[in-house]
Amino acid sequence: MAQTLESALGTSEPVWGTRKLIGVLAAGAVYYLATRTAWLLTFPDSKVSLFFPPHAALVSILLLVPTRHWWAYLLAAVGSHFVATQQEQWPPLYALQCEAFDALKISLTAAGIRAFIKSPLPLISLREAILFVLVAGMIIPFGTALWGAAFTIYYGFGVHYWVEWRNLGISNAVTTIVLVPTILMGVQLFRSGFRTTPARILEAGLLASGILAVGWLVFDRSAAGPDSSPALLYAPIPLLIWAALRFGLGGMSASMLLITVLAIWGTMQARGPFLAQTAPENALALQLFILFAATPLMLLAVAIDEEKRSKDSARVSEHRMNMAAESAQLALWDWDLASDKVWVQDRGLFGFPTNTPIDHATLGGSVHPDDRALRETAIQRALENGGNYESEFRVILADGSVRWIAARGRSPVAIEKGAPARILGIAIDMTLQKKAAAEGRLQLEELAHLSRVATMNALSGSLAHELHQPLTSILVNTHAGQTIMEHEKPDLDELRAIFTDIDNASGRAGEIIERMRSLLRRGQVALQPVDVKESLDELLRLTRTDLIARGVSVADLSTADLPPAMADRVQLQQILLNLIKNACDAMQANPPEDRRLTITTAVEQNELRIGVLDCGVGLPDDTESLFQPFRSTKEGGLGLGLSICRTLVSAHGGRLWGEKRAERGAAFYVALPLALPPEASHEA
Repeated sequence: MAQTLESALGTSEPVWGTRKLIGVLAAGAVYYLATRTAWLLTFPDSKVSLFFPPHAALVSILLLVPTRHWWAYLLAAVGSHFVATQQEQWPPLYALQCEAFDALKISLTAAGIRAFIKSPLPLISLREAILFVLVAGMIIPFGTALWGAAFTIYYGFGVHYWVEWRNLGISNAVTTIVLVPTILMGVQLFRSGFRTTPARILEAGLLASGILAVGWLVFDRSAAGPDSSPALLYAPIPLLIWAALRFGLGGMSASMLLITVLAIWGTMQARGPFLAQTAPENALALQLFILFAATPLMLLAVAIDEEKRSKDSARVSEHRMNMAAESAQLALWDWDLASDKVWVQDRGLFGFPTNTPIDHATLGGSVHPDDRALRETAIQRALENGGNYESEFRVILADGSVRWIAARGRSPVAIEKGAPARILGIAIDMTLQKKAAAEGRLQLEELAHLSRVATMNALSGSLAHELHQPLTSILVNTHAGQTIMEHEKPDLDELRAIFTDIDNASGRAGEIIERMRSLLRRGQVALQPVDVKESLDELLRLTRTDLIARGVSVADLSTADLPPAMADRVQLQQILLNLIKNACDAMQANPPEDRRLTITTAVEQNELRIGVLDCGVGLPDDTESLFQPFRSTKEGGLGLGLSICRTLVSAHGGRLWGEKRAERGAAFYVALPLALPPEASHEA
């Protein structure tokens, strides 16, 4: 509600300028004119002011300016009021007490409104409107009236203390409730610019004309006295409700102010229904009529505005949701469990015609047979845990094509016990993503295969040497056997020994070729329990000759009693082979006696960690940059090895990272999830 003068005037001057000075002087002038008007709004032979515009004017001004400037506006207002009182020959001491009373009352009212009402007036909530009535319309007016009535009686301007207290409290309450919203809404309308349609202007004109006509009939033309009908007081109510329904708080406040002016004018002209008793009693009746009519109508207008804003917000939210759903290619769905009816925004997603009624069984019938059990399990879990639902499944369309659907949902109401009444959710067509993921896996497999081929090419010399030994043994033993067979009496024991050597050598050659074939084979990733120690030993045997040729010694610190890890055996060996090759390259500049490769294993936090440590050139400060594609620290390197290795490890559900060693060199670690023991997997 409170808006600063800087925003109202479109400036933010840090110091007092001409415009602000003019504003303060204008506030004083307004307060002076409002004071003169208030003195006119009293019954003849009575000191009771039916309406006190200065109070509402200054409260509104204080709500429109910064708090730090209040002192200036209060000083200007009480100064102008003191001048007006001296022109009317008021006792100076009484006038000064009136200035202090008005300053306190107005400051407390403005401060109370600012403290309890945080929303701008056009956006005020029903709760804030009730606080406005309680604080600004009841507590502060009647609380400060305790003091005002006391000095009024003391100076002889009243006879009965509680009557004066009542008159002061009601006068300020009526003024605050009727006039303050009207002033603030008028300022808001002026600042925002008056923009409306001709139809709206015509409706407002008809409303104003109706209020003037009814007000003139009820408060100006009806006869005064006991014969006047009280029912006439209800005549303006339909028009005020019209204003509240169609024009909100601003229209209702302006209409109520118009009724108030007409009622006071007619009463002061000795016409209307408020002249049946003494002057103070007539004033009280008029004030109570205005107060009891304005308060509920103001709350009604605020409630209507709040309801409209809520509906507008809901429409905007729905529109945004629909736009977001369309942009993300989502389909909204709502499953009413009580009636077993399913509403789907885009029925084509599931292959249903527009007018086909959908229930749980109908929707389930379109699900792929292989996915029905998984989907039913997810639904049962959702019904048991309060409506949180998540599932991916395939649906078979009418043309026989298959579509992947990812569905997410939850109950709109928090469920403490029992099943939810309905589940709201979204469905996403995941077909393209699934195809893209399958193509990505295929490309990753091809890339991994090419990486293995490149790595094996680098080991070709070592593999050739490994094969040369058993093949040479086979050749030598074959020649020796042929020589023995040429003897008249061949030594059969010697021949048996030769055949045994040939068999052993061919077995060694076959093992080498099989290891090469397994590393070079292509196919889908098969995650299964893998004996990591066995895989490491096999890999070290395969690279033994190459390590010797490079002058690299190996310290195998891996333990034999490791639990199995979930991995693809071939890809695991590819990852470790790449790390071993990189470690050897990093130690190439070291003297031969200082090329030491260390292999470690450990089990920590439900994962098996394999370490490949070297004493080479070390790592850069930004170790993560090594895992970016096409980033290499080796001359002529493509920078794809570590990137491919991390991708493969991530596909295993594991982690790959590098660290600087405390002394020198680098350490790379592969962490893989442990395979569940048979009894654990059976229980799961």
